[in-house]
Amino acid sequence: MKKIFLLFMLLISLVTLAACNGGGEAGDKIEIEFWHMSPVGSSSFSGTKAIINEFNESQDKYFVKGTGFSFWDYWDKINVAISSRTAPDLGLSTIDDVEARAKSGALYNISELMEADQGENQIDLAEFRQSQLDFATYQGDLYAMPFSATTRALYYNLDMFAEEGLTEADVPTTWDELHTIAKMFDEQDSNGRLTRLGFDPTYGNATYHGWLWQKGLDFFDENQMPTLNTPGHVEVLEWIMNFNSDIPRAELTAFGEGNQTLGINPFASERVAMIVEVDGLYQIIKDAGATFNYGVAPIPIPEGGTHVNWGSGFSIEMYDNGKNETEKRDGTYEFLKFLLSKDIQKELAEVNGWIMSHISAMEEFVEGNEILEKLLAEVDDAIDKQYIPYAPSWHGNDWQPYYNQALARTLTAEEALQAARDNYLQKKQNYDAVN
Repeated sequence: MKKIFLLFMLLISLVTLAACNGGGEAGDKIEIEFWHMSPVGSSSFSGTKAIINEFNESQDKYFVKGTGFSFWDYWDKINVAISSRTAPDLGLSTIDDVEARAKSGALYNISELMEADQGENQIDLAEFRQSQLDFATYQGDLYAMPFSATTRALYYNLDMFAEEGLTEADVPTTWDELHTIAKMFDEQDSNGRLTRLGFDPTYGNATYHGWLWQKGLDFFDENQMPTLNTPGHVEVLEWIMNFNSDIPRAELTAFGEGNQTLGINPFASERVAMIVEVDGLYQIIKDAGATFNYGVAPIPIPEGGTHVNWGSGFSIEMYDNGKNETEKRDGTYEFLKFLLSKDIQKELAEVNGWIMSHISAMEEFVEGNEILEKLLAEVDDAIDKQYIPYAPSWHGNDWQPYYNQALARTLTAEEALQAARDNYLQKKQNYDAVN
């Protein structure tokens, strides 16, 4: 009985492994390992598997083994793999910090491979935005390629607008208009608990640095020195802090956390009238089968401000583990080109719900879809965050504690910004001491 059970478990393991790896066997072919974000059970798994199989069926020499991880698991695994030189041959990462991996020797030089490429299906750099290519460049050469072109926009619930006698003509374009219209939607029960919210500048994918950019400000100057201690920085942070000053912060936090606990987006669940979110929210709403009417628009800007949003796209990278495996490198490059080709970029957009980096592919993909057309238009006004070697997490873990304290009003805006600036200066001092 025990032997039967063990054989059964072995069979299950083999089936699962085949599913994770995209199916099929390498045989005598050179195996290429590709890590992605479409694990078994995800809505994008079967489509990703089909794309990998499409490449494998076209090849006599190479075979791609695909392994998918959930979004949050992926980052832990890829970072450990890169640092331990056990990375896959091809994988995804964040495009704004390609420089760090290129500098460490973890990436193959894409420019050199392109120059040596004699094939017909060469990469056409004109099909990729220069702003993204610049982030993928280190010392004049490309060490990655843009893969997705994330953008952020204002999503608004048209059914809620209609309830208040509003139309798309009333969609806010300025910070003042945003506040005025948002306050029309707030609802609380008899116990003071929020049941609906118009808008909050900390919800969704809205960020302090994103609001700063609209004012022509940033965390760092051209010399990568922290700023933050100007009246303009204080003004923006106080605007965020005071936007919903009529609602206790604890209630706003509980309302937001309630959405996270339920595992749903507050806009997709019709709990907020407006939200700043990434283009991927379109796919979330579609997958949820939601039937409410909504639209997207540019994020409102302050008086005299600049129309800009955060890009934060993914890069696709060839990892060099120092084993001098030139045949695997060449096969990985062939698969890289395949994934960046026009037709496959359209397939990937359909599978993942992402805006991909290939310009003409996405123009064709979104044609006739009003929401996607507007989201794609926002990509041209999207920029990515600056890479700071001494504080690569400046926008996240480094900043968040001070931001939270300001929002909770345990620190004033001035105190939070000064404390954050002091922290960055200390990080720079520590970095300079060993570099």
